[in-house]
Amino acid sequence: MPAFIAAFFAYVACGIYDSSLLHGFLSVDVLFLILLLLLPQGRILYKIPLLVLVLIFAVIANSMDAYATCGLYVLMILTTSTLPRKRKYMLPAYVLFAILFIVADAENFFYYSVLLTLPDAWVLAKFFWWGPLLFFIVPPFIVMLELLFARKILWGVRRIEISHRVVFFAVAAIVVLNFGLNALQPRLLVLDYTVQKWFHQICSSEITRHNTILHDDIKAVYPVWDKASPVVDDYSKPTVMILVESYGVKKSVDQTKALLSPFTYARKRFLGLYPRNASHTQGSEWEDFGALRGIIREKPLPLRFREHHLQTWYVHGYDSDFYMRGENYAKFGFDKMLFKEQFEKLGLPSCRNGFEGICDSALVVFLDSVLTETTPKFVYWTTLDAHPLYEWSGLFEKSYFCKIFSLSDVDCTYFTLQENTLRMIARLAEKHPEYRFVIRGDHRPMVSLEQSDFVQSFYFRWVPLVILN
Repeated sequence: MPAFIAAFFAYVACGIYDSSLLHGFLSVDVLFLILLLLLPQGRILYKIPLLVLVLIFAVIANSMDAYATCGLYVLMILTTSTLPRKRKYMLPAYVLFAILFIVADAENFFYYSVLLTLPDAWVLAKFFWWGPLLFFIVPPFIVMLELLFARKILWGVRRIEISHRVVFFAVAAIVVLNFGLNALQPRLLVLDYTVQKWFHQICSSEITRHNTILHDDIKAVYPVWDKASPVVDDYSKPTVMILVESYGVKKSVDQTKALLSPFTYARKRFLGLYPRNASHTQGSEWEDFGALRGIIREKPLPLRFREHHLQTWYVHGYDSDFYMRGENYAKFGFDKMLFKEQFEKLGLPSCRNGFEGICDSALVVFLDSVLTETTPKFVYWTTLDAHPLYEWSGLFEKSYFCKIFSLSDVDCTYFTLQENTLRMIARLAEKHPEYRFVIRGDHRPMVSLEQSDFVQSFYFRWVPLVILN
């Protein structure tokens, strides 16, 4: 029961942090270790089926992390088989393996939930009181709790010993239960494959890191918007809010300056960095509207503008059924919603980059005509041109930043697409000074097929924020 409660806290934490990690209630590694220690000493032949199972898993997965996990399990089986069933032998083995599993689980949790790796957390330990607490007190404390839980069944006068048949049945039953519940409800896991997830990170050099810690060099150049302060506080002023697709913050300060350069000479109220809660486009839209993880906790932003007698428009150059925008976004308070289908009827041209949809340049011309009308409006526009994959984009004229920074083809395409859209937005804001413009990114670029380090060259969940007029 103590082990179950401890595992439940990690499960809940992953949910609170909006983690992509599906954390099970119980560690399959700890469970397997306990079952192995409950078996009689020796009798390697009886343990061959267990060896076969882990070997089959490795062969089917055919990956470095699977073979590494298999190797650790083989080590566990051989170690526990040769250990005499006495406290002085079993206690150190249990402690060593338990600490290994805890460190692996901590790495997984920080990577998927708090968006840090263990080396990042070690650095933070120098500055935050919870760093030493986390790494020097909590892991030994958890192992002590596990020892307290396991002391009667693993060693001592009343030590329990079970047969190999019972172990095979227990493992099969729990694995079936785990997959069965997962089939019914994907976020309801019984087991957590801690070690396999950990080795996946270690063995995958191309894995995309989710580090949100800004370096000192970029913090010295750009201000960071305080999330406690609303970006918009006057709902009577006509406003254009633009969500720029894949507009992220480069770890290179010079390249971030280049991505913000279209607004250098504009009438700026703010030009800096904005911390996103969401990491995908619709999540950022909902965040801008005043919703958190799909739950509307306050009066939606479009509705606030509508209450001040402004027309509210949502504009996007892609299909209305994508993310079910056409079906749902009227609930936020938009009077008019225009998508690819409506713009094609108006004769607006399409572009093919990541997705085929209405060109940003065409929508800028359309918005120019809309803003010229006398009726004051709140317009929310989600751009499209810079959506990956960039390998699909055919460029006629490349950004001059491509040569300045010696950019790869993928990076060059990204810079060109963003620069084209941002310069048009800057000119649109200059032409309509009566409208306040709020320009934000949604997330860093998601993927590149040709360049594995492209995504990692951006900060995670940090985007530019520009407020004009």
